[in-house]
Amino acid sequence: MSMLEYDVVVVGGGPAGCMAAKYAAKTGASTLIIEADTEIGKPVQCAGLISKRAIEESETKDKSFINCEIKGAIVRSQSQELMLESPDKSAFAIRRDIFDTILAEEAQKEGAEIILRRRVKSVTKGAGETKLLISTANGKEEISARVVIGADGVKSKVAKMAGLSVAKSFLNCVQVEGVYETEDAFADFAEIFVGNSIAPGFFAWAIPLGAENIARIGLCIDKRFSAQSNPLLYLKRNLAEHPILAKRYKGARSKFTAGTIPIGVQKRGRTVRVDKGILLVGDAAAQVKPVTGGGVYYGMKCGKMAGEIAAKASLTGDLKMLTAYERQWRKEIGKEIAFGVKVHRLRCILSDKDFDTIFQTLSQEELLQQIQKKGDMDYPSIVFHEFSKKPCLIKLMAKNIIKYLYTK
Repeated sequence: MSMLEYDVVVVGGGPAGCMAAKYAAKTGASTLIIEADTEIGKPVQCAGLISKRAIEESETKDKSFINCEIKGAIVRSQSQELMLESPDKSAFAIRRDIFDTILAEEAQKEGAEIILRRRVKSVTKGAGETKLLISTANGKEEISARVVIGADGVKSKVAKMAGLSVAKSFLNCVQVEGVYETEDAFADFAEIFVGNSIAPGFFAWAIPLGAENIARIGLCIDKRFSAQSNPLLYLKRNLAEHPILAKRYKGARSKFTAGTIPIGVQKRGRTVRVDKGILLVGDAAAQVKPVTGGGVYYGMKCGKMAGEIAAKASLTGDLKMLTAYERQWRKEIGKEIAFGVKVHRLRCILSDKDFDTIFQTLSQEELLQQIQKKGDMDYPSIVFHEFSKKPCLIKLMAKNIIKYLYTK
């Protein structure tokens, strides 16, 4: 059985993995991406809404992945709505398959190699290296690496094989692409729907794609707070019965696609194994925003850190350097994720009446302006901290915080 040898091997070819590989190769390490699927970027399991900041983080000059600019959002509870218009180009609907492919190509330009249709069967520590046994169409291969980066998603096999923790709480999501008719004035606004009968524990969405009244319509649920465990049941019911979604939805042009999002903060020391030369990044490390469910921006940001640190550790032979990765990513986004987990937990216990009351309060002109000025889809804690200074919101949230404390 042949043995391929690399300084850094990245398992998983999503945005986090491709960015990690790009930066590992850029730093001078021989680098390989192992991808289980037949193509980079497929199947697509993402709503495809990212921030302007995320596009800048991607460092791509090729913008062919952008469907359209999203100028704002209409957020609806059972009987209230908030219209939030962005003062600048802050969000974009994208094609994740094209986006991921571009990131992979840019990793290759830096010297990274990619192999497809390969699944990791085992990860074992040898003398000064980590060995990966992978399955191929013709049997099995062995690959050795000084450092392995697990970017293989929410149910990371690399994490499990290395004895590292994986997320214990998840959002279960489903989405369909279809014809969705909106008023012309709001054709470039995303729509968000909250409510315990709509998407318990999270929200539903309709994201326009900029042409022919096509949108992605989907939702996530937190099964811990849901009467039904299958999100598809909620989506189908919304498309058939919801007073707005059912009226505007005119039929699918794609299959329903499902996905899982990790919710939580990994315990310290659980995204790095120095003794085995392994790092976790992206969904595998639960580097996801609990408030919005988005992971592309955090994944790329942490991928850069992981790739550069992994390369330096492998080239110097000092695996203790890997501990810098965990310190660095926690410093950058750890508090934001921890705050988001608390907001998510609070959201899960709100009643539909609570949502209506909150939306009614937030519709005050002063508060709406504050949301539009301070709102940030990548760092939602900014606007929440601003709200904590408002007496009307402190009083409104007091009873729900007490409820939160008693249901922890």
